Formats: sequence, structure tokens, C-alpha cells
Amino acid sequence: MDYAARLTEIRQQWPQPLTPGSSEEAAALDRFRAFFADFTPAKVAQLLPQTYAEDVWFNDTLKTVRGRERLGHYLAESAAAVEACRVQIDDLTHNGQGDYYVRWRMMIRFRRFKRGTDTHSIGISHLRFDERGQVLLHQDYWDATQGLFEHVPVLGSMIRWIKRRV
Repeated sequence: MDYAARLTEIRQQWPQPLTPGSSEEAAALDRFRAFFADFTPAKVAQLLPQTYAEDVWFNDTLKTVRGRERLGHYLAESAAAVEACRVQIDDLTHNGQGDYYVRWRMMIRFRRFKRGTDTHSIGISHLRFDERGQVLLHQDYWDATQGLFEHVPVLGSMIRWIKRRV
């Protein structure tokens, strides 16, 4: 199922799951912030059940995952592949109809390449929550070439070469 189909399905099932300004909304957003504030395999295991719904749909531009168990495996592997990863939320807005948009900055220090170098990226996440305040839909929008692929040996130099010529 693609993003548009899953979004339509969720909007029909949960048209307004969280009341804007409610304590439930604040708690859901706090859980999301905490989940990515210091992204480690231990934090993924600890916070995933409270943060993401069992039937979550997730896409970070690199991979699409359906289901909390699969998401847990993917995120734990991702967290283990880096020395450090932190996400700072700079802005959060909602449309009053259950859609939340989170603007963030991410710092990653990779294990495999550019060791010891902090890489920075920016992005936006589109979130939808269920009535328990768990994330049902998480779609990221970010430049994976700048945030990841430019730092991969050989591939990174090719991407930078292409960018200089565009």
C-alpha cells in the first residue's frame, strides 16, 4: 500500500483522533520527540511500543515499512549502524484535521564512513496518530543525498559531481 492509499484509509478510520491542545495530544508529541532525541537501539526497544501503533505505516525515503514489529527491526538496525544520531524538532504544526507536520534537524555520525564526522540534515515528517496517541502514519521528506549518500565512498563523489553540474 502506498502513502496516498494509507493516508486515505487512516483519515477515514480516525478522522480526528486527538483533540488539538489536549493533554493526550501533548503526550503523543512528547513521546515522538523523545523517541528520536537520542536515537539508539536501546531507545528504539524501550519507546517503540508507546510511540508507534501496531499497524503503523512508515516511510523515511529509504524504506517503506508496515507494522510495528518490522519497524522496530528496521529502526534498531538503523540506530546500530551509527555512532550517534540525534533529532531536534524545530517546529510542529497541525491542520486541525489530524495531520501533524514536524520540521526537524538531524545529526548523524556514521560508523562505516566519515568516522568521527557529524553529518547534518533537515527534513519534515507527516504524522497521523490513532486515538491512543500512537503514530499510525509516518512519512519523512528529506534529502537523502545530502544526509546520507554524499558520505558514502565513490557514490558520494559521484553525487557531488552531478550536483556541481546541475
